[in-house]
Amino acid sequence: MTIRDILTNIRERLQKAGIEDFEYESWVLLEWKLHIDRAEFYMNPNGEVKQELLEDLEEVLLKREQRVPLQYLMGECEFMGFDFSVDERVLIPRQDTECLVELAVEDIRNVKTQNRCEFNNAADQKNEQKVKVLDLCTGSGCIGISVKKLCQNTKVTLADISEGALAVAKKNAENLNANVTLIRGNLFENIEGRFDYILSNPPYIPSQVIQGLMPEVKDHEPRLALDGEEDGLAFYRKIIEQAPDYLNSNGRIYFEIGAEQGEDMIRLMTDRGFSEVKVHKDLAGLDRIATGIYSRR
Repeated sequence: MTIRDILTNIRERLQKAGIEDFEYESWVLLEWKLHIDRAEFYMNPNGEVKQELLEDLEEVLLKREQRVPLQYLMGECEFMGFDFSVDERVLIPRQDTECLVELAVEDIRNVKTQNRCEFNNAADQKNEQKVKVLDLCTGSGCIGISVKKLCQNTKVTLADISEGALAVAKKNAENLNANVTLIRGNLFENIEGRFDYILSNPPYIPSQVIQGLMPEVKDHEPRLALDGEEDGLAFYRKIIEQAPDYLNSNGRIYFEIGAEQGEDMIRLMTDRGFSEVKVHKDLAGLDRIATGIYSRR
């Protein structure tokens, strides 16, 4: 088979398997497994490929036809410009979640909250306390680690109930040279002290909806990280109820939310005493991030 024949075969098999972005993934597999990028392909489309490379490609292609996510097969996923290791112990980082990180990073960099003062001299700057950030339900660690990489003057804690997820997060922190703290516990269990920011992408898909999701999600991503119980709001309620005990005065909370959960989040956060509660949209114009501030009385 020529390289052209191989690419055609990949496309046809992925399309037949029901993979929506089969064109893009065909090129990814060609480059990943055969080490042939687009430029090389167009220079020599009729070239031949070594048999051992074809066997390696076939093994991966069979798994992809079974709807194992490409990111799990490759063992990595790009997020905020960083390469994160992923496997079936963690959710695959998504572009929607980058909206949360971008909002938080902008705020950390530019907003002086009331518990942080302006510094008038070098001595004061030297004594400045780092901004404390808690990434709750961290999974792969993509949120908290990205914040640490983009805002060095932060002290970031990653927390998750899953031992497997924390193992992946630890690997990512080491690979990306991010100095973070990892804590295992159910939400705020084992968390001590207060934070300036709590960031969270908790499970928020209603239980009855999960079975209707794409095979890549329902059959391969960890249900523990997806299932938000009956109405998808169970974890938000728990976090919102407890968060004030773990926030500094004027501390801020950032949630990723489902596209139809904006109004519920405004109500839940406002009822608990959060102010300046806002819902922010993603690139598709859908409700995606809920934010609020908690001021101590």
